[in-house]
Amino acid sequence: MKNSRPIQTDSQSLGDIGETTVQLILRKYKWTADIIKSDFGEDIDCNIFIDNSRTNYHLRCQVKSTKKDSEYVKELKNGNYSVSIDSNSLRAWLTSFFPVFLIVYEEESDECYWCNPVNQILQKPSKLEKEKPSIHISKENKFDLSSKQLILDEVKNFYRKIQRLDESHIECEILPVLMPNYKIIPFHNFSNFLYKETELKLKISGNLIELLPSWISVLRKIEPTNILTFIKLQSSNTDINDFLNKLKSKLSKFEYEIRDDEWISFIISPIKIQSTNSSWSNEITYWTSYSKIDSKIVNDFEFNFIMPDKFISQNSRRARSWDFFHFVCPKKDISMQFFGTHEITQTIKMMDKIHDNNIKGQIVFWECLNEDIKLIYDLIIDLELKIQIIEEKENKSIIAITTVLFEPFIGMYSMPMDWDSFESGSVKNKLIKNDLIELLPGEEYKKEIPEYINNALNVYSKKDYKNVMITEIEYISGFPLILSERMIQVSRFQMIHPSKIENIEKRLKDIIPLSIKDFHIEFGIKDDSMWEIPIYELIISWTPEIFESSKDSYIRYEKDIVEIFNSILPTNRKDKIVLKDTYEILHIAGEIGFENIESQ
Repeated sequence: MKNSRPIQTDSQSLGDIGETTVQLILRKYKWTADIIKSDFGEDIDCNIFIDNSRTNYHLRCQVKSTKKDSEYVKELKNGNYSVSIDSNSLRAWLTSFFPVFLIVYEEESDECYWCNPVNQILQKPSKLEKEKPSIHISKENKFDLSSKQLILDEVKNFYRKIQRLDESHIECEILPVLMPNYKIIPFHNFSNFLYKETELKLKISGNLIELLPSWISVLRKIEPTNILTFIKLQSSNTDINDFLNKLKSKLSKFEYEIRDDEWISFIISPIKIQSTNSSWSNEITYWTSYSKIDSKIVNDFEFNFIMPDKFISQNSRRARSWDFFHFVCPKKDISMQFFGTHEITQTIKMMDKIHDNNIKGQIVFWECLNEDIKLIYDLIIDLELKIQIIEEKENKSIIAITTVLFEPFIGMYSMPMDWDSFESGSVKNKLIKNDLIELLPGEEYKKEIPEYINNALNVYSKKDYKNVMITEIEYISGFPLILSERMIQVSRFQMIHPSKIENIEKRLKDIIPLSIKDFHIEFGIKDDSMWEIPIYELIISWTPEIFESSKDSYIRYEKDIVEIFNSILPTNRKDKIVLKDTYEILHIAGEIGFENIESQ
C-alpha cells in the first residue's frame, strides 16, 4: 500500500537549511530576520537595528542552495558562482523601496556567499534582455558575522540614493529627565550644554504634549503649559552611525546636580533625515532612551534586556504558554528572565478600568425562593447564561447569573460585543433586552456578598501600584526605565517524584545566601496538571547594582548561581524522565518556542 503521508525531499530540506542559515546569521547581527512564506522572489525579510535601536532600514534576501537550486546555481571555473534569476524579479528589485541581496548557500562547506544583484544590472542593463540573466557571486564575499558592516554599508548606500541624502541633514530631539521620579529637567539648565563645543548644531525646540506618545504624560514638569521643551541636534553628515556616536558623546557632557540615588535619562525622538531644500523628511529610527550612569551613556533597552552569550532567546509563544520572556542555556540547564520597571502609564490604568468594568458586567446577583431557581434557569438558558448558587438558606437563596465562560477566580471572562453590553453589563443587558428583569421571580441582590467573591470581582479596582515590571516584549521604545528596580530571575525546571521533595527542601535550607541586592531563593511546584511526574522550579533572583547592566550582573554571579543550582537540584537527564531538562520543559510543557538550539 502506498504511503499517503507527505514526505520532505532532500531539496526541500536543503532549501530550508539555506534559508535558516541566512536567517541565523542575520539574527547574530542583532537584526530581525523572518522567513517569507509566500514565494514571490525573496525568502527572508530583515529589519536593521543600529546600536540596539530599531531603524527603518530594511532589506530582503533571496537564498539559493547549491543542490536544491542546481538548475539555477552553477559553479564557475574560478570557483565563484553564477546564479540565473528571472528578469521579472530583477526588474522588481530595480524599482524596490528596499535593497535585495542574493545569497548562495553552499551545502558542502555550510558557507554562504552574497552579492547585490541590482549593482550588476545597473553596470550592464543589457542583461535584462535575457529571460534569466546570470548574476555572479564571488567567494570572496562570504556571508557571515564579518560581513555585517559591508551589508550595512550597502543598505545605507541604497537609502542614500533613494532619499537624496546629499541634499539633507540628520536630526533628533532630546529631553533630559531626572530619574527615578521622571522629573523633566527645566530648560533654563540647558545653557551650558547648548553652548559647549560640539560637532553637532544645537538649539531649543518645543512640542505639543498632545502630539507626543501617550507615555509622555507620566513625566513631571514645572511649567504649567502644554508644551514640552526639547533640545534639537543636527548634523550635515547623514551617516546614522556617525550621528549616534556624536550624540552619545554630547550626552555624556550633560551636567546636572544629582543625589546618590538619582541619574539622568535622555528621551530621544526618532532620528530623521530632513531635506534642506524642501519639507520632505523621513524617520529612520523609533523613540529611544539613553541614561548617564557613572559618566557612561547606556541604551536603556540594552542595559536591561540584552542576553549573555550561550543563551538562546524565546521567539514564539501561544495564548496558553507559560508567562514572561525566557532565555535558555541548555548546556547549564537554566533559564533566565530579565525584568525592567517603569512607572504606570495612563494606558495601563485605562486597561485596568476596562477589565474592572467587564468583569463586573459578567455577573448579576439575584435573590429568590429556592423553588424558583429552576424557573430562572429555564428562562435564561437560551441566552447563554448560567446560574451558580452563592448562598442557600431555608427558603431563599442568593444566586449569581453569569455569562457561560465567566470564571473570575482564574481570570476568564467573555468580551462584551457592543456598547450596551459594556455600559450596562453583559448579563444585565441580556436580561433587559429580553424583558426578564421584571419577569424573573425574586429581585436583584444588592447587599453584601462573600469576601472571596468580592475580591475576585475587584481584582483590578483594588490595584494600588505605582510601577510596572516588564519583560523585553513589553518594553515601550523611548520610555526611560527605572534602572534601580530591575530584577534578574534564574530558574531550573525539573520533573521530580514527590518522594524526593523533602530532601531537596532540606538542601535548600542549608544554602548560604549570596551577598547581592535583594537575593531571594525559592522552590515550588510549577505544573502537575498533565504529567505523571510533577514539574518543579528552583528560582534565584536579585536586583543588579545601578552601575551594572543586567547581562554583566548575571555574568559576575553566574558561577555562584550555577553552583547553588547544582547543589540543590543537580541536572537529571535519566531516560525514564519524559522531559529531561529546563529547555525541554519550557519548550514542551511551557509551549514556548526558541531560536535554533544549535545557535547557542
